[in-house]
Amino acid sequence: MLFLNENDVARLLSPSDALAAVRDALAAQAADAISLPLRTIATGEHGVLGAMPGALGGRRVSAIGAKLVTLFPKNADLHLPTHNAVIALFDPQTGRPAALLDGRYITEIRTAATSALATTLLARPDARTLAILGTGVQAKAHVEALAAVMRIDELRVWGRNAERAAALAAFAHERELRSQVCATVSEACRGAGVVCTVTLAREPILKKADVKAGTHINAVGFGGPQTRELSADLVAHANIFIDSADGAARESGNLILARKDGELPADKKLTLLSDVLAGRAAGRQSPDEITVFDSLGIAIEDLACAQLVYGRALQSHAGTIVEL
Repeated sequence: MLFLNENDVARLLSPSDALAAVRDALAAQAADAISLPLRTIATGEHGVLGAMPGALGGRRVSAIGAKLVTLFPKNADLHLPTHNAVIALFDPQTGRPAALLDGRYITEIRTAATSALATTLLARPDARTLAILGTGVQAKAHVEALAAVMRIDELRVWGRNAERAAALAAFAHERELRSQVCATVSEACRGAGVVCTVTLAREPILKKADVKAGTHINAVGFGGPQTRELSADLVAHANIFIDSADGAARESGNLILARKDGELPADKKLTLLSDVLAGRAAGRQSPDEITVFDSLGIAIEDLACAQLVYGRALQSHAGTIVEL
């Protein structure tokens, strides 16, 4: 069995690689060539453990395996990653254990890549201002991923921690992006064509009044069905796109709590991003509509990235062989 640590994975998987792998995974989803059970969550004293099995057999990628991922929010105060993960790959032909990969970096990079793909499919072509709400690992990953797919004339950063917000703005400036820290969410989102919410918020931070007509929103922060980043009135007003129908129904606090508030009708149309990619469903339908990609993260994205890394590792003799 091949063991690949985070350094191995990072050397073998670039942001552009992740974008291509996510695209392949969603193409397989659109072709009904996947198996995607709902995530199982175990709750501990300080955090949660999620089990995410899956399989895909698309034209460009074939994989079967599972990710185990933890979310420990207080790690941020300890200067440790809030998310940690491992990904197990099995041989798609025999089921034999094939590889065990560190999954923290894959989780980071594939999440941002999926937001980048959603942005290319749903944002207005003339979107030039990006707002990032949040200052953690995903905030940095989204700066890099979005910069690769859209022209950013101005980047605005908001976060509860002023020091981290300033650090993120400096990170963007080093990448030759004009950036500024904003004191409020409203200031950050004023006139923004694309907004990414990448927080651990438990209550809404982004409201309909903060968002202009025509904005695209990538709602990425995930804390389970009892937490949300988006207000009910914003969710009800927007055209909603999702990565998993089961996940949207049972895991998305943005949607579940908006329904509980009586703002979101039970029959609200939810469109799979994979169907937009495949041309089976419409994306943005008018310049003035607000679009939301409610990103929960699905196992096939992780597996597509991990399978790509595994194949490259075999070719380059990277990693360490472990006897079970």
